[in-house]
Amino acid sequence: MKYKGITYDVGTEYTSGSFSRSGLTREVIEKDIFEIKNNLNCNSVRIYGTKKDLLILATEEALKSGLNVWLSPRLINQDVQTTINFLEEIAKEVEILKSIYGDKEIVFIIAGEATIDLKGFLEGETIYDRIRNISKPSFFIKKAFGIKPKYQEALDNFLDESLLMVRKSFSGKVTYASAMWEIVDWTNFDFVSVNLYKASFNKSFFNKIIRKMKSKGKPLAITEFGCCTYLGADKKGPTGYTILDTTTEPPTFKEKRERDERTQADYIADLLQTFEKEGVAATFIFDFYEQKLTYSSNPGLDYDKASFAVTKSIGENKWKPKKSFSIISEYYRIN
Repeated sequence: MKYKGITYDVGTEYTSGSFSRSGLTREVIEKDIFEIKNNLNCNSVRIYGTKKDLLILATEEALKSGLNVWLSPRLINQDVQTTINFLEEIAKEVEILKSIYGDKEIVFIIAGEATIDLKGFLEGETIYDRIRNISKPSFFIKKAFGIKPKYQEALDNFLDESLLMVRKSFSGKVTYASAMWEIVDWTNFDFVSVNLYKASFNKSFFNKIIRKMKSKGKPLAITEFGCCTYLGADKKGPTGYTILDTTTEPPTFKEKRERDERTQADYIADLLQTFEKEGVAATFIFDFYEQKLTYSSNPGLDYDKASFAVTKSIGENKWKPKKSFSIISEYYRIN
């Protein structure tokens, strides 16, 4: 496996005016990057988020440390043209970093799961509305029968325009972090990339999905995969977070689940081994740190159970490693 990585959030605006991370300074980023490189034994990091200055700052710190960077600007609930303009601005600045840190690789991810992140593909004003709509049985029934989704032409156009715009300013490799339900023409990309989780619904044919993606003839990157921190989270895969209702204040659990860090650790170890066996070129575990999903010894307040992070948040930009942290560290060290 050439790229051994994890995802790193510098603050994503999932709802207007509210960011997933706050108080992020150069010092905090330096410490996190040090841990990612030296204690998790990653050689790559997927940096994502909404604020341009933090994306660039984190990218520079990661490059300085010796990590390869897969840069993933992420706008939520914006339209296509705003997003393309945003990508153009960042591409110009990243090209400068590429010229300075030429011994390390920067891969530009033009978007991730655009059909739910952005407006204009699926019905719904917010990302949560679009996720609900895409979760309806009718969506997957149509997919199973090979019915072309209404958004496909719009998605194709967005990817073509974004790729063209980024390549005008950025001379490095470019990819797109696709969702499991999206169909992408990979002809002009440097990697085939997918956010791929194993769960009860795809467990029986999970390896076939990997082989199908590999058959495109380009290096395959798993740009996102992971598991929450409770018994049964491995069966839920990407929907593990849904046990917690974050729309209430404070958040409340919709399902009572027993905290279990071993479930997360075993899940990640299993998929790392699977991806290695199948010849995957890059893996990015989701996620390094989820600031707002704080840990508590009180099960009713232990929001970290619904977190995919391999660290448990114990306050503003403070964390402790979970069991998965050491599993990842050892796996990346010897493989």
